[in-house]
Amino acid sequence: MPTKGKVNPEMNKRSDHKIYCATLGCDKNLVDSEALLGRFALQGVNAVNDLDEADIWVLNSCGFIDAARSDSEETLQSLIDYKTTQTLVVCGCWSQEHGDEIQEKFPGVDVVAGVGQFDRVVAACLGLEDETKPAPSSAPVAAFPMAGQPIVSPPMEANYTGLIDRPLLTPGHMAFVKIGEGCNCNCTFCRIPMIRGRQMSRPIEELVREVQGLVGRGVTEIQLVSQNTSDFGRDTGEKLLDLVTALNKIDGLRNIRLLYLYSGLVSTDDLLRLLDLEKVARYLELPIQHASPRILKAMKRPGGSKSSPEFFKTLRRHHPELVLRSTALLGFPGEEEEDLEILADFLAEVEFDHLGTYRYSPELGTAAADLPDRVPNEVIFDREAIIMDLQADIAQRRQSSRLGKIFDVVVDKIIDPSHEDSADDVEVLRSLSDAHWLDAAESSKPWNLVENAGPVAIARSYHYGYDLDGVVLMPGRNLKPGQWLPAEFRAATSYDTWALPCSSAQKIEGPQ
Repeated sequence: MPTKGKVNPEMNKRSDHKIYCATLGCDKNLVDSEALLGRFALQGVNAVNDLDEADIWVLNSCGFIDAARSDSEETLQSLIDYKTTQTLVVCGCWSQEHGDEIQEKFPGVDVVAGVGQFDRVVAACLGLEDETKPAPSSAPVAAFPMAGQPIVSPPMEANYTGLIDRPLLTPGHMAFVKIGEGCNCNCTFCRIPMIRGRQMSRPIEELVREVQGLVGRGVTEIQLVSQNTSDFGRDTGEKLLDLVTALNKIDGLRNIRLLYLYSGLVSTDDLLRLLDLEKVARYLELPIQHASPRILKAMKRPGGSKSSPEFFKTLRRHHPELVLRSTALLGFPGEEEEDLEILADFLAEVEFDHLGTYRYSPELGTAAADLPDRVPNEVIFDREAIIMDLQADIAQRRQSSRLGKIFDVVVDKIIDPSHEDSADDVEVLRSLSDAHWLDAAESSKPWNLVENAGPVAIARSYHYGYDLDGVVLMPGRNLKPGQWLPAEFRAATSYDTWALPCSSAQKIEGPQ
């Protein structure tokens, strides 16, 4: 059964009850899963990674676009088909808007909840009289506890409790930190404000306390996430720069990565001030969605001249080593070949290191859903292939430019290539057959590791966001998760890198 992230077993307490949580969608949803598991942990309910061990199953769903809802529905049905006596919960973005439909269509679901309902879900599953009353560890799990209405409230009333003290579904040295909820933008294709509400920034003091606690548990890297990171503090009078400056002062924290920044809502000067902070990774995610002025206007995307190639080139003039990540939405109503050419020219000029694409989905209640001139699916697929072929060439050039240089990397995990659980990582190893090698004679080394069942380290340098981009693969003998070390890049595909650990006395290239 799919799940995003694994529970850190050190966070569990003894209990007769066990909970399994499958997370779909984005990293912000992953943080919600962590918070929910943390609320269960306060009641003595252990989180496990094995579906068969748990008597409470949770699907934290995604409902961003039609494909995500279909994935949520298929995953839920597979859980229902496998279920016997377990209590089954579905929560998250999909059930926030479609709770009644889910309850009617899937009678095998016991608890239906929306976003931010962590304590109420715990109370429903454990049969508590109220949200604060503790349950004995021997208390039976409630059978069909929510035969009535789904646990859903308006998004602005959702209570996102438990974010500070939560178990992690990421490696123990890395954590996502959600700095806010909701979005004030009114992009014509997006339902996020309807699902998650308007911008709600968390207080800087609370976030500093959260990160201090995470560092105390061994976290050395954080990735700041929200629906719109650029808008942080606009509703509270605080500023993103002040938040990151405060986090930069936390002893033991090594790396701060900024995601979900909107170029139209943040200036180059502000970004340069952020990048000047010692612990901020020289890596920015700035979703553009498109480059055609006509399409951007129809999307009501913030940007305009601020999203021009010059915006990104200015950042790179000050920080030539800067890694840029973005996303593009293809097939928006009225998109023509000329618009695709504008986007392609934009990408060729800016040269994003990482680019993701997704296909337009008409979402009920959004302004774009009523627009004419829909683009046929087969045309969207062709355009996506054109853009991704272009991006692959760009990424290969930028990746290859780092070969022979030494960068600090952090080990996320060690795998055994002969183990069936490592199949996905072994496929990444196999992709090195198409890599650009600094020394062709080395190209057989990854295959030797596979054939001899030698350990392989899955690591990242500052060039790669966790669970977003590619990885750095290395010989893993004598290495361990969470370890930082210098490594020399020896081969690269458009996505991944092969590296060799090297002496810390050798020169490290660029920011770390």
